[in-house]
Amino acid sequence: MQDLFQNYVSDLSKLREAFHAELTATAEELSKAMGLYSSRSEAALASFMEKVSTRGVEFETSAMARLNQFCGVPADSGLPDGNSGPVAPNADMSRIAAVAERAVADGLEVESDGDRKPQAHRTITLVKSEPAA
Repeated sequence: MQDLFQNYVSDLSKLREAFHAELTATAEELSKAMGLYSSRSEAALASFMEKVSTRGVEFETSAMARLNQFCGVPADSGLPDGNSGPVAPNADMSRIAAVAERAVADGLEVESDGDRKPQAHRTITLVKSEPAA
């Protein structure tokens, strides 16, 4: 019986050592995989941030071109240099200013007309009923 018990303990010890070795190997593989995943994630994030930065510059350039077009300045020109003196007005800028002034005046006129118009009042008819018997 003693030999049977010792064999059982010996087998358990061998099983424990095998399990521990397998667990250690799995942990090492998992650690390597996590390191690889981390480096790939960092590379992907860096690439994404670079693309976002590039798109941001493109959007900013596009917005500046649209604003220049709206203001009557050629789309490919930058902001005027403040040290170069006053900007000479052109026909487009004068037309835009006139349209803007007209729109503001129309808006003010609509507001003042609305303030002057009397509000339509609804009459309320009061109906009295006989008390219940």
